[in-house]
Amino acid sequence: MKLRQVASGWEFESEKDLEDLVWNNLEKLFGYKPLKRQYQVSGQYCDILAFGKNKELVIIELKNSEDRYIVQQLTRYYDALIDEKPFPEHINFQVPVVLIAVTPNFHRDNYTDRKYHQLKFNFLQFKIICQEPKFNLNIINVDTTLNWKLDFDYSLENHIKKDIPAPPKRFYQLIEKCKPQEHSKLFKFRETILQFDDRMQEIAKEGGIYYGNGKTKHCAELRLDSKKELVLFLWLPRNFLWEQQGNIFRFRIWTDWNNATIVMPVSRGLGKVNPTRIEFAKQDAKNRSLNIFIYEALRRWFERI
Repeated sequence: MKLRQVASGWEFESEKDLEDLVWNNLEKLFGYKPLKRQYQVSGQYCDILAFGKNKELVIIELKNSEDRYIVQQLTRYYDALIDEKPFPEHINFQVPVVLIAVTPNFHRDNYTDRKYHQLKFNFLQFKIICQEPKFNLNIINVDTTLNWKLDFDYSLENHIKKDIPAPPKRFYQLIEKCKPQEHSKLFKFRETILQFDDRMQEIAKEGGIYYGNGKTKHCAELRLDSKKELVLFLWLPRNFLWEQQGNIFRFRIWTDWNNATIVMPVSRGLGKVNPTRIEFAKQDAKNRSLNIFIYEALRRWFERI
């Protein structure tokens, strides 16, 4: 199993890593007996099939990131398995099938699809928590708040970070006037972004530095304003603070490199920001971690690549 460190914490390197952990601890987590993983039916592959104490069939679909079609996917598995009726020695098809979706986040369309569905779907949201030297997988039912916790070992010594190139000259020019205590945070900011994906590029230009891929798929930008102060821009959904959905826009971010808030959307250049608005942003940012903003920008960037 492999993990990777991201701005908001930790995530599985791949969906298979998540599946391995759940499959190997299925009884410990949920009390279900494992039947088969990656079971093929009607040309489709079900992540995990299991059964409960009443011989009910349990279908578990795992996602390592938000997926707006997980309800439809489980529906197709259900239909195919009801027709085939496999594992008759273990399954009683006269009792209701248990359908479980496991993902770090649920898309709002998942809730809409489930709302008007005849079948019952269990939405389980997971998060990896690091409490060195231990890690644990926290899973919560988003409807009942019933939760499960699985402790597991993961050696940080085996966690190899991708080598990143030395900062370009332009980076040092940009951070030159920052406070000395902010320098380490800015280097960490750069490392977090460049470690995220092998396709992530650092594009130094006269106006500043872009982080992304090509001319259009950006997730972050650093540049100096008219006062020669460092300004951060992130590409985020329009309604990020409320629904975390919507079209992607370039936002100017106020930050002290610990906390942050959106100041305003700016299509190009620096935008004109009222000093009063900056003061309001400082108050608004007190309980908002910059890492949350960065991680959302990285996740959205990855979806658009």
